[in-house]
Amino acid sequence: MEKVFGLVPKIVHYGCMVDLLGRMGCLKEAYDLIMGMPMEANAIIWGSFLNACRVYNNDELGEVAAKRMLEIDPRNSWSQVMLSNIYVEEAKYDRSMGLRKEIKEKRLKKSPGCSSIEVNGSVHGFLVEDNSHPRYNEINSMLEKIEKLMN
Repeated sequence: MEKVFGLVPKIVHYGCMVDLLGRMGCLKEAYDLIMGMPMEANAIIWGSFLNACRVYNNDELGEVAAKRMLEIDPRNSWSQVMLSNIYVEEAKYDRSMGLRKEIKEKRLKKSPGCSSIEVNGSVHGFLVEDNSHPRYNEINSMLEKIEKLMN
């Protein structure tokens, strides 16, 4: 990229590559890329890599990613939950239960899932199980109608 286009790769470029390699199942290549980056990988890069480890049931690299994510954000349990799910997929139930117990003991919290949509130049944000939006009932009614159409 630098030689051909004269562009120095930024962290977002590395993040895209890690995500692409992870989606293809090239976990070792993605890990090697992360370790060779000229800057520290952030939570987004490690999270993308951890998700790929979950998809391809690689607990060894998943443990590395989860550990790095916990170093970046010690109060967020997302990485531990993901690693626990990897253990379940590999029938390592004792390790999964140990991790879940640790999450409870440390009182770690998982950030709620969220999404947003832009309508007529205004951004509307939604959190899981949040009904505080002023048009919640109307939105929920429309979602129910769409769900019926899909079934």
